[in-house]
Amino acid sequence: MSHPRKAILPIVLLALALGFPQGFAQSSGPVSDLKDGIDQFRNGQYDKAILLFHNVILDPNAGAQKAAAYLLISKSYMAIGKLDDAEHNLEFYLATYPGAADYEEASYQKGRLLFMQEEYESAIKVLQAFITSSPKSSYVSSAWFWVGESMYGLGLLDDSLAVYQKIVADYPTSAKVEAAQYKVSLIQLRKKEVELSKLLKWSHEEFLRSMEEYQNREKAYVQAIEAYQKRLAISGSADDRKFIADLQQQLAQKTDEASLLAAQLKAGGSTPAVNPASSAQAEQLQRLLAAKEAALSLKETYLLWIAANGGAGK
Repeated sequence: MSHPRKAILPIVLLALALGFPQGFAQSSGPVSDLKDGIDQFRNGQYDKAILLFHNVILDPNAGAQKAAAYLLISKSYMAIGKLDDAEHNLEFYLATYPGAADYEEASYQKGRLLFMQEEYESAIKVLQAFITSSPKSSYVSSAWFWVGESMYGLGLLDDSLAVYQKIVADYPTSAKVEAAQYKVSLIQLRKKEVELSKLLKWSHEEFLRSMEEYQNREKAYVQAIEAYQKRLAISGSADDRKFIADLQQQLAQKTDEASLLAAQLKAGGSTPAVNPASSAQAEQLQRLLAAKEAALSLKETYLLWIAANGGAGK
């Protein structure tokens, strides 16, 4: 999702031009407000923290506390999902306070904010630039994590997997290790699901091809047998007829067995080959195909024998 870049002037300065809105906390001084705002932020009271940070930003005597307030108010807006407000204040901080103590963190937060705005490609560029420029920063492992998340958001599963595995291997004490391990498991499971889906599709298509092949062979055999039987009805010894009768009996037995198994499989679902995970069903399918193969083999033997013994009148 692309977000148009707006003027760098943060929203809080507009409040100064329009007058203080009702509900602003009464200021007790920038140092105290900053400390209280940090406490509220750590307790998850982001709205209250924002009011206190506003006080610091609007205080002409805030001095060094003002820079910290801009970064903290941006993080507070990120926490409550007001990403445009977070962006205005963070961009103002980065442009105005390049020598501030927390500038390194602000550079990292910019990448995280871009991820939250679903600007994944931009997030990857900003975060990788941060990692390159600040390789010893305490935020590097988290930066790698958001790089992985951005790649995941773009559907680059193999690339994101490599990043998550890097976090687990290279930053075992990072706060992001558990999340990275979870994503590794999730991606591996997803890859297995894709492989299984391909296998199921192949298995089903292969089953259908096999059945079509059997049906075509059976049709050809039946036609050939009928032709030979007509000829043998005219000429043929009693021994020949007995051999044929025995062979036909075996053939009928195998054909019945195959038909019964096919009916059982069909009763369990319209696509018997799509669940290879079921050992019972897989065994049934193997038996069906084996019985069909045996029946066809008998037919082939039958045809060859007839061709050799009853084909003299051709």
